[in-house]
Amino acid sequence: MKKNIQKLIEEQRAFYKSIVSVSCPILEETVFFTSEGFNHLLYKSNRQPRKFSERYMKLMCLKHAPEVLKKCTNVSDTRQVKKTIKGKSKLGVRHEIVCEIKKGTEIRVIVEKIGTGKAKFLSVMPHNNRSKPPKKPKNTRKGRSSVC
Repeated sequence: MKKNIQKLIEEQRAFYKSIVSVSCPILEETVFFTSEGFNHLLYKSNRQPRKFSERYMKLMCLKHAPEVLKKCTNVSDTRQVKKTIKGKSKLGVRHEIVCEIKKGTEIRVIVEKIGTGKAKFLSVMPHNNRSKPPKKPKNTRKGRSSVC
């Protein structure tokens, strides 16, 4: 199983590096795909590895991120953030961009911009009703995901 996730990580890392940047009309900015974004797919902000299922889900959705940024017509949420960079506290903004990629499947992309810096891809995941987790059918195998 670990070999499979390692293979997926390497494949997605190569894809990620090939993207470099995408023009996002809704933000009126170019969104850059930096190493920080890819690391965020694999690790939490406190440098703890994400769960296997979470890594897999994010990596499988990654292929849709450029499409979402190019085609999206609305920003679903914008939040002010405070980040410490090199010992200094800086203000920034995080945008949640949601787009339907196929009927019944929505993908959410998080874009972050700190201060006057460039807009950077931060994360990607399936978009669902976050206030109430969906109920799982009783007759499914544990760990299977059909999100992306």
